[in-house]
Amino acid sequence: MVLKIKKRGRKGEHFEYKSSKILLTPKDIKSADRFDASLNKTLKKIESILLKRKIISSRSKKKDPLQVWYIVGKQVNRFLKKHKVSREDENLFWNYLYGRSSLIHKGVPSSSISQTRNDFRTASLLAQYSYKVVKKVGPWALWREILTYKSILNDERVFKWVIKRLIKTPRTRDAARPLLKAVNNRFKRIDTTILNDNELIEKLKQVKE
Repeated sequence: MVLKIKKRGRKGEHFEYKSSKILLTPKDIKSADRFDASLNKTLKKIESILLKRKIISSRSKKKDPLQVWYIVGKQVNRFLKKHKVSREDENLFWNYLYGRSSLIHKGVPSSSISQTRNDFRTASLLAQYSYKVVKKVGPWALWREILTYKSILNDERVFKWVIKRLIKTPRTRDAARPLLKAVNNRFKRIDTTILNDNELIEKLKQVKE
């Protein structure tokens, strides 16, 4: 697919059409414009919800970051159910969300942001759980910390194990860091996809903080 990307230059902000495809056709451009218009509607809807619930100020100050990003994640996930993004263009899409709404996130990144540090990607992942579960795990800062570790993010089973552990023993972001680092280091050089559930659990039990 093709995305209409907002860029910053010497003459201010402008748009560029980008994709994993090498050549873009007029049809691709029209499709990108429709996709962009639909996303803008979704973002306006999100802004309206956030302001109505009074969990964000008109100056973009988040009174409850976890709830704000959970709502963002839920709405973006609903958008993606209707508008499929190819796997090749996923990184492009998550970066593409920056700068689309100054209320949700001010500014446009000067360079690509990795998926593990992309707030919109993090919001999308945590929104796959009920808000009750998300809140039990911890604040937005902790969720951001969890999802910076590739070894945790790469295997859903490891991710779920970490979530259950943090619900069982609630921790602050700093207090959770030794566990997260230990899990990440344990699986850094292991392809967990070759492990069955029992084998993976045994290795998780060996994790020492």
